[in-house]
Amino acid sequence: MKIQSPEQRIKAFEQKQVIVSGLCFLFLAGLAVVFNALHLQNVAEENTRFLSRMVKIGDFREASLILQQARLSSFTTIHYKSTEPGRSFVIPPKAEIFREESFLNKILRDEVTVQVEVSTATHSSDEIVFEYERFRLVPYAILIWFILNLISIPQTRFLKRRLLEQFDRDIEIEKKIAKTEVAQQVRHNLRTPLAALTHIPSKLPASVTRERELLELTISQIRDLISKLDDRPNNGFDDVYSTDIYSTLEQAKRELTAASPKNIEFIFDTEDIVASALVKHIPFELRSILGNIVNNSIEAMNSTGKIFVRIRDLASEISISISDNGIGIKPESLPKVFQKHFSEGKSNGSGIGLSHAKENIETWGGRIGVESTLDVGTTVTVSLPIVDRAEWYLPRLKFSSSSKVVVIDDQESALELWKIKFDESQILNQVKFSMDGDNLELDCAVPSESAKDLIYLVDHDLSSNVSGFDLLTKLPSRSLRCLVTGNFDDPSLRVSCASSGIYIIPKSSISSLPIVIVSPSI
Repeated sequence: MKIQSPEQRIKAFEQKQVIVSGLCFLFLAGLAVVFNALHLQNVAEENTRFLSRMVKIGDFREASLILQQARLSSFTTIHYKSTEPGRSFVIPPKAEIFREESFLNKILRDEVTVQVEVSTATHSSDEIVFEYERFRLVPYAILIWFILNLISIPQTRFLKRRLLEQFDRDIEIEKKIAKTEVAQQVRHNLRTPLAALTHIPSKLPASVTRERELLELTISQIRDLISKLDDRPNNGFDDVYSTDIYSTLEQAKRELTAASPKNIEFIFDTEDIVASALVKHIPFELRSILGNIVNNSIEAMNSTGKIFVRIRDLASEISISISDNGIGIKPESLPKVFQKHFSEGKSNGSGIGLSHAKENIETWGGRIGVESTLDVGTTVTVSLPIVDRAEWYLPRLKFSSSSKVVVIDDQESALELWKIKFDESQILNQVKFSMDGDNLELDCAVPSESAKDLIYLVDHDLSSNVSGFDLLTKLPSRSLRCLVTGNFDDPSLRVSCASSGIYIIPKSSISSLPIVIVSPSI
């Protein structure tokens, strides 16, 4: 079935509406003409019967008054025709003189002829001809038709809106059907060459490590794309949403680093605190978006250049900026970069890259922007809202006058960093430092009711036989237990800490971690 455009549907609806309105007008006008004729015929007959009684008793003066009143109320001209000499007359008197028998008058006027009963003894041929305006009631029909049209306007708008909604639903159904058919065909065509590609990395010599890694990443991306084409419940992708953006960005870093040309200096810098951010996104879509933006930057380079990808945690959102020192974008083209099918400087560009990126990013509640200076470079910034923080995330350290702090780290530089930080906060006298955690449980043995005042800051990779995590699991759960480590990005460690109620502090965040001094009652 061919789907009409909204304009075609609305035009067809309006044409039907005009036809119905016209038929309604004709019906009301015809009804007015018929009702007028029937009504005036009844009036003429009533007047004639009354007139007949006046004629029988010879009261012609009263008969004339009756006809005069009838003409004034309903008729234009009344002719009394009689075979008796001197009895015929017309009202108004001069109507015969000014009478015009034009074609228009024949259309506009009609007449009713009624026989007059003059006497029962004689057969009189007296009659009265009542002339009237045929379309006298049509203006009232026009008024009713106009009121009906005014009443129908809200209904018309409602029907138009329903037509547009139905059209959108039809288009959506057609898109889903077409998408399913294309997905099935593409999925079928991709699986066979993918099966052949999976055997190639193992056949490559050890000297081409970089090429093997790039091929494995490419195969992984193809698998992700095929999984995207798989049929899913409700035709949606809610089940592929993720909030672990740090893992997605690390995977993107590996893919982009492996795919970047050797003549391009590629820098991927992610703040460690990003690991705590939970951001709603689709991993393979975000990696594809970043890959497309970086590919645009590579194509903007003549031969060599620099691409800098910086990931920052701005407390309420994650900012991903991709900067290059390529040829830039013309000022007049900059407002068009997010338009579909817009492409510049690419002979084979489809123009769907940035528009597709914008559509997905806005679906995740984020935004994307582009800044560019001709012959200087371009910066694309993607901002995604942080919906929550990981359970192991510690936004700040709270201290009171009763707090006791224990810092365990086998690196002197880390201990010195903590000392500087606590000294700046004027709580250094409440802190105990150690490079060995073997006697931690004995040194910090306190009554259980005071455990809430204890704060443990323990390095994960201690030189002793026990790890910092194992050590913290043996300490009172009412205390504040923090694992200070550079392995914060280890997924298994993050899960273990979250389930054990242990916080993680990235070592790189020691100097920037806020310290809040509170009163003992808080």
